[in-house]
Amino acid sequence: MKLDADQLLTLLTIAETGSISEAAIRLERGQPAVSERMRRLTKVVGEPLYRREFGRIVLTPLGQMLLPEIQQLRSQLGNIEKILERHRSLTSGDLRIATTSLIAKYFLPTYLKRFQEAHPNINIYIKSGVTFWERISLSDLDAFFFEGGMEIPTIPQSFEIIPWIRDEIVAILHPEHPLANQSSFCLTDLENFPLIWREPSSGVRKILEAALLEKRVQPMHLVEVDDVDSVGAMTKAGMGIGFIDKSVYLQRPDWGLYHHRVSDATLVWESFLAIPRKSLRSIVLEKFLEAVSLP
Repeated sequence: MKLDADQLLTLLTIAETGSISEAAIRLERGQPAVSERMRRLTKVVGEPLYRREFGRIVLTPLGQMLLPEIQQLRSQLGNIEKILERHRSLTSGDLRIATTSLIAKYFLPTYLKRFQEAHPNINIYIKSGVTFWERISLSDLDAFFFEGGMEIPTIPQSFEIIPWIRDEIVAILHPEHPLANQSSFCLTDLENFPLIWREPSSGVRKILEAALLEKRVQPMHLVEVDDVDSVGAMTKAGMGIGFIDKSVYLQRPDWGLYHHRVSDATLVWESFLAIPRKSLRSIVLEKFLEAVSLP
C-alpha cells in the first residue's frame, strides 16, 4: 500500500477539528469512511499518528512531524485546482501553432484575432516559415497548418488531418507585361516568358509544376524566391510572371499588379490542419477550432 493524499488530508482535518465526527462533517463524508481512511493510513505508516486525550484527538510526535508537510500538500493541491480552474475558464493557458509563412501571414491573422478577442488571456505561440519539418515535434503543438503537396513530417496516430481552406491560384503580371491585357490566359502562353517561382517545398509551386508537366509546357527560365511577398516584389519589378493564391492577391492592392485565371488548367491551392484527436484536445484548442470554423 502507498500513501494516499486523501488519507493525509483527512488526518490534517482531524487534527484541526480534534474529532473524527467533526472531520467527517467538514469533509462531507460518513464517519465510518473517515475511520477507514485512518485505519489504512496507520497500516501504511506502521504506527498510529494520533491518540485520544480527554475526549479529543491529538497527533502523536510522528503525526506532529508530518503536519507541516501535509499543510504544504493541501496548499499545493489548492494551487493546482486554481490553475485548472483558470484553464477551464480560459483565463490562462497557451496555444502553440506551427504553420507555413504563407498561411501565417495571409490566412491565419483574421482567425487568430477572433480567438484573441474572445479569449484575451491566452498566450499564442506561432512557429512559421518552417522549411525543414523534421525540426518540429508535433507532440509539443496544438495545431499544425500546412499546404497541400508539401512534404510534411510523419503525423502521429494520435493526430488527425482536417481540410481547411481551398483557394484559386492565379497568375500575377506587371501592368506592362505583354500578357497583362489579354482576354484569356493559358499555360502554353508561359513558354516564352520567365516565371517567378517559390521555393521547391511550396504547395503553390508543386501544383503549378504538375500542371505544366501535364501540358508539356517548359517555361523560358525562372527566378526562385523564398516567400510569397518576394513573388509579388519580383513581379512588380517586371522580372516575370508570378503565381499566388487569389486571396493573397486581393490583400495586396499595393503591388499594383494584374491577375489572370488560367483557362486551360484547374489550379487549386489547399491547406490542411493536423490536430490531436478529439479526446486528446485541450480546452484552449477546442476554442481555437471554433474560431477557425472547425468542429
